Amino acid sequence: MNINSLKKEIQEMEQWWHKLIFLCNRNGQFNTTLPFTEQFEKVNVNFILSQGLLNVAKHKYPLYVEDILLDAFLNRNKVYFLQHIDILFDPVLQVHPIRLLENISKTYKIVVEWPGKYEDDQLYYAEYGHPEYFSCREFEGKVILK
Repeated sequence: MNINSLKKEIQEMEQWWHKLIFLCNRNGQFNTTLPFTEQFEKVNVNFILSQGLLNVAKHKYPLYVEDILLDAFLNRNKVYFLQHIDILFDPVLQVHPIRLLENISKTYKIVVEWPGKYEDDQLYYAEYGHPEYFSCREFEGKVILK
């Protein structure tokens, strides 16, 4: 990954309808060492959602996921770095992770640490046959391979 190209994309994202960048590692493993992470507001999605859903009945999770996540976004001028998004793939939540992120990115600038892989113009999470398996070919935003 070229750090300068990532910085350039972040500067340009204000002009995009979906202000969304997916950082993907070529081998599916991710190392969060970005030299300028101090420019980001880090958001641990697993922590926020697991805390926010503690007192919600499981059958009502889909109604609260987006609102709980949105509580972490306070400033439209900041760039939010979403890490640990694995919880979004839990079938119990009944959400489409990409559509959720796209919706939030209409208002807030988001860089997502994608915990899966990107192959053949498609984002993947988990292996085929796994209960949390997810793939998405049609999505908004840009993918930057590390």
